[in-house]
Amino acid sequence: MSAISDQLRDKEKRTLERLTAAVLIVLALGLLLTMWQRSRYFDAKDSLAALQDRSRRAEKARADAKAEWLRWQEAVKDTESFRGTLFYDEKTAFQTVRLDLQQIFGQAGMDIPQISYRYADLEKLPIKKIVISFNYSGTYADLKRFLAIVERFRKFLAVEKIDFQKADAESGVLTLKMTLAGYYET
Repeated sequence: MSAISDQLRDKEKRTLERLTAAVLIVLALGLLLTMWQRSRYFDAKDSLAALQDRSRRAEKARADAKAEWLRWQEAVKDTESFRGTLFYDEKTAFQTVRLDLQQIFGQAGMDIPQISYRYADLEKLPIKKIVISFNYSGTYADLKRFLAIVERFRKFLAVEKIDFQKADAESGVLTLKMTLAGYYET
């Protein structure tokens, strides 16, 4: 190598050194540029993954909202089919419910118990309900007969809740609190 170096003149040596330095600088700049581009690539890749995740969550939320909207649309269609036949009339709802309960208790062969009434609104629907609560004391067979009569009744009366309070094994008497609901249009 020194033999080659001895054959070069000083001007050629400086030119060769400058070219070597320039190549090293270009290589260093290329390496820095490559590292910077690599960093940008991974940042963009992470940003894309985050955006895709947000997009998936937004699509799921949209699908859930659409499904809920469709369920409410079905509920509206169902209530439309009930109009005039299964719902009580708003003006006479309370009196009609009381008369219907008397009829149901009569068909079941039961005395009319102490009954409490309250009103409740249903969200997002033009329907309200009368909540009817009373205590029941009787046999299981009588309870089944009463519930069957409520189920077959011409108006939409729903059993909302039954709270069993006591069951006497010897006499077969059940004591419970029952809640029914009658619906009417507004």
